[in-house]
Parts: sequence; C-alpha cells; structure tokens
Amino acid sequence: MFRNAVIFSLLLSLAGTSWADERAQKTIDARQGLLKVVAQYFGPIVGMAKGQIPYDAALIEKNAGKVAQLAPMIPDMFAMDTSASGLPTEAKADIWADYDDFSAKAATTAERAEALVAATAEGRGATMKAFGALGSSCKSCHDSYRQKN
Repeated sequence: MFRNAVIFSLLLSLAGTSWADERAQKTIDARQGLLKVVAQYFGPIVGMAKGQIPYDAALIEKNAGKVAQLAPMIPDMFAMDTSASGLPTEAKADIWADYDDFSAKAATTAERAEALVAATAEGRGATMKAFGALGSSCKSCHDSYRQKN
C-alpha cells in the first residue's frame, strides 16, 4: 500500500512538472507571437526611416495604429513569470523583479505609437521624429529586459 502511494505521488509530481512546463512554453510562445506581430508592423516603418522603401504616410499611420493597439497587451503576456522554467527565452528575470517598470515601458510604447499616428498628419519630418521617439521606447525596454540568446 505504501509503495503504491509513493508511486502515485511520484507520477503526480511528474505530471505536475510536465503541465507546468507545458504552460510555461505556451506562455512563452504566446508572448513571442505577439512581439513578432508588433515587429511585422514596425518593420516597414524602419525600412522607410532607412530609405530602403518609399515613404508612405498612410502605411505608417496604419501600422503605428496597430502597434498602439498591441503594445498594451505586452504586460499581459508577461504576467506569468517563466524565468525559473529553464525554457529558452530572451526575457530577462528582471521583468518580474520590476514588473511595474516593465509595464510602464510598454505603456510608453503605446503612447508613442499613438503619437506617431498623429504625427503622420504633420508631414515627414514630424513623422520621423515621432518614429525616433517610438524606437527609443522600444530600445529602452529591450536594453533593460531582453537578452540575446
């Protein structure tokens, strides 16, 4: 009877670990997916800023609007601390050590994306200046909370 209880407990602990790992992996996959979508909208604007593709204010307005919609979701995708999971990720444990700052940086990114949308009506100079501010907010978060694997 004791042996069966030990085996059952061991099986439960293994199943719990597997479930926790699976949950952590799904969380990591979801947040990486969101950030890839953000990058997809951001990419053409970068190309315009570098002169690699023709300037298109309407596309910048549309894409910046999408970034403004997506950025507030970033803290939600990082609500679960996966730092101890051992799974591959570029997220630094510092995210969960200072989650309020991380969330504030995401909010700043959303605000600056909205400012970029508004700047498209003011011409290319204002648009590129607003884009620089948006890029700066992204970089600030990456510098603090992202590691390259």
